[in-house]
Amino acid sequence: MKKFMKVMTFIVMLSMLAACAGAAEETVVTTEVTAEETAAAPELTAAEQWAKDNGVGPYQPEVDDWDAITAAAIAEGKVTVYANSSGIEDLFEAWEALYPEIEFDAADTDGIDTKMRAEQESGNVIGDVWFNSDGHILFGEFVPNQWMWWFVPREVTIPELTPDYPFAIARHSTDVIGYNNAFYPDGCPLTNIWQLTEPQYYGKFFMEDPISDVSTMAKIATFVQNADEMAAAYEALYGKPWTEDELAVPDESGMAVENAGYLWLKKVAYNGVVVLDDGDLVDAAFAGLDLPADEEPGFGWTGYSTYEATLEGELNMMPCFGMEPVMGIFKTSFLGIANGAPHPNAAKLFIRFALSEAGFEPWNEIGSYPAAEGLPVFEDNLPLDELLPQVWEMDPIFDWEYVSVVRDFWAAAIATAP
Repeated sequence: MKKFMKVMTFIVMLSMLAACAGAAEETVVTTEVTAEETAAAPELTAAEQWAKDNGVGPYQPEVDDWDAITAAAIAEGKVTVYANSSGIEDLFEAWEALYPEIEFDAADTDGIDTKMRAEQESGNVIGDVWFNSDGHILFGEFVPNQWMWWFVPREVTIPELTPDYPFAIARHSTDVIGYNNAFYPDGCPLTNIWQLTEPQYYGKFFMEDPISDVSTMAKIATFVQNADEMAAAYEALYGKPWTEDELAVPDESGMAVENAGYLWLKKVAYNGVVVLDDGDLVDAAFAGLDLPADEEPGFGWTGYSTYEATLEGELNMMPCFGMEPVMGIFKTSFLGIANGAPHPNAAKLFIRFALSEAGFEPWNEIGSYPAAEGLPVFEDNLPLDELLPQVWEMDPIFDWEYVSVVRDFWAAAIATAP
């Protein structure tokens, strides 16, 4: 009996040792797998970790917990918005009605990219929200440097968003070639954009200075991008290819005219284009009410929204609808949250608000179109299916890649213009 008990004790001990050995072996295996998984996981940058901690960019949850976001935003107590539109100042009352506990610090801000770039480089971030139409700078510089993150409320549908362009879109607006409808009551005398370069309109085309206004420079890069259409319009008007134009060859400046878009820019510069400091001066120059009644007033690159001032009796401006190959540029205002924003939850609330009917109200006007589904479109607007064939949409990536080249070309053309 004693021998049996010894044998049983020995067997139990062996079983226990075997079990312990198995458990130890299991633990070792589990530890090795975890180590491999940890090694394989990409290490987040400081900016990515901030985005993950705050649920923005690729780390936005599948469901937005707006109760938690609102409570956190109230605790933050403030949101700072940098916007390139005076309409932002019309939002104070609506914002305060919704969020009286959250200070709304917003104003029409010049040089948003310069300001936010400096804040990112210094680490002293003040602005929470980018509300700006300079998409070429957003996608060309701020996104690659992880200075800006996107956030689109899950309940908002913006059909044009893609993985390459994930930022919320506040609105689209339109710049057009405008004419003086008091001087030309029967319609725009231009049928082709190349006519702006002809001698009878020397010194009669007004625009903001692209050298000092980065947005305007990005817009004129669009003519270079759409060079094939510019070439077709040239040949349709003059019956010969653009390459046979007398300005298509390099001159003493050494400028290479690589396509019909560059040629148009050069010919505009050589035809005495008048560059002014701001849009109000442009409008006054060709559509002001006090212009001489017997003198051809010219044409201006202006906002489609300027037509509202015409309806109110303050200007005489109409867009040159139907002009070939284009009569304007369709631009986009993006919303983003700054990396390291001091009030990230309040920034989320603002983006949600900006994409609502109340948030869009200051821009619900002629020439402005909401991107979010379900928002009202101004009743006097040209329907989009009629407008879009007449305008070119800006391409932020192209503009970023070529804007400096176009800038150099334009500067040389202005400098060498007779």
